[in-house]
Amino acid sequence: MKILYLLFIVSFIVGCGTSDSHRAALDTELGTHEKAIVQDKQLPLIPYPQSITRHSGTLQLSQSVVLIAPQKASTAMPALIRVLDEINLKQDASSASKIHIQLVDEPILGAEGYRLIINNDIKLSANSDAGLFYGVQTLSQLLIKQQDSLFILPKVEITDTPTFAWRGNMLDVARSFLPVEYLKQHIERMARFKLNRLHLHLTDDQGWRVEIAGYPKLTEIGGASAVEGGRSGFYTQDQIRQLVKFAQDRHVTLVPEVDLPGHTQAAIAAYNRLACDDVTNLAPYNGLEVGFSKLCLTKPETTYPFVKDVLTQLVALFPSKYIHIGGDEIKDPLYAEFIGRATRMVEELGRTAIAWEEGSVADNNPDVLLQLWNDKYDIQPALARGHQIILSPCSYTYFDHGNYTGQANTYDWCRKEGVPLERAYQLNPQNFKQVIGVESAMWSELVHTNEAADNRLWPRLLATAELAWTEERHRDYPRFLSRVDSVIPILDRLNIKYYQD
Repeated sequence: MKILYLLFIVSFIVGCGTSDSHRAALDTELGTHEKAIVQDKQLPLIPYPQSITRHSGTLQLSQSVVLIAPQKASTAMPALIRVLDEINLKQDASSASKIHIQLVDEPILGAEGYRLIINNDIKLSANSDAGLFYGVQTLSQLLIKQQDSLFILPKVEITDTPTFAWRGNMLDVARSFLPVEYLKQHIERMARFKLNRLHLHLTDDQGWRVEIAGYPKLTEIGGASAVEGGRSGFYTQDQIRQLVKFAQDRHVTLVPEVDLPGHTQAAIAAYNRLACDDVTNLAPYNGLEVGFSKLCLTKPETTYPFVKDVLTQLVALFPSKYIHIGGDEIKDPLYAEFIGRATRMVEELGRTAIAWEEGSVADNNPDVLLQLWNDKYDIQPALARGHQIILSPCSYTYFDHGNYTGQANTYDWCRKEGVPLERAYQLNPQNFKQVIGVESAMWSELVHTNEAADNRLWPRLLATAELAWTEERHRDYPRFLSRVDSVIPILDRLNIKYYQD
């Protein structure tokens, strides 16, 4: 991505510096801390922190540092070591440069917040290992080499907490499969920008991607199919467990989705009995149509034991509090009854269900989360019943749509102009009520390679990260764009084949 000199200059002209009201807020948040010497240029951080106090001077690190950390920093310390290895900054007990990591008890920081102080050394504190981990990610963005073998960091105090608990991305691995190694790379990349929910769309008409004991044909037949031009495959239960652990070490929760009762052609092709007796289309499917398949809801003695078996194994594999049951794009007189029964099954298994917003027509417990993808759907009745929502309105968050109008191999059914980076950043979660978080989505009908996935996801996922973490008062697109330029070296280090304008 080219350096945006013009926007950088404009950001100075319009006053990138902290406003008077912002300074007052900082003083309030930081109490008696020394007042900032606030410079015009924002720090090169995404997502942008909630409170920054700038001081004059810099801290210079050369070849090595000393790390001082508690044993309970079980994910933060390895994360910091990975960052140091990445930039060839060595650990040396005799070094004059120190990084102190410590657990504290400061209610203002909450469960995921942190405080990072860079002065004559670096001090990172948080109430939890998760908070320390996120502080490490912020520090990693400041460790940009300025000169040969020399890192120059601003002297600064950052106090930071997330706006939303759910900061997510959905990958459709059902239409076109994504291999385990790519998912690991993606988890690592998400964590760098404090994204913490990876929603895996594991089943659809074109493929079934998770091994279910007792139902071998789901992966023998459903795992062997894919959308035309896409990749087939499936994850064994051992691979899922490994992915879950890898993600947990990076504070990313894997949220599984098995789409029910529609989008089920792959399951029906594997086990024909799941379809109604008058259905003749029982073969694997590799097309692009939706809404033509469904489990037979008039055969409860067949359908519900299958659903219970699948959900039981998903719960055993995925420790996520939430299990996604899909529930979109189906018309059936028994649809609402099915959604109600399926969400109660999840509850009986000790978890909470998520459904796409269409599932709000069912008699669900108010704890059931609704994921809003249809910009025009009237979600207010569900909110009135107490439901919370995950924001995924397609005209802002569907990254299978083009980075620009007319991009090849992208969709435009939700928004003819595609979803450029600026559009993705324009979603304002504060315009909605009862929001638990923000999640962008990449459907894979037209995304068949790792490189294509990178192109669709990045840098737009940076917008998702900022919308989900950063308070509205700190969000400004021109300044965000200049910070995107600043983190491009990190995207390069992570080997992301991002879209370049």
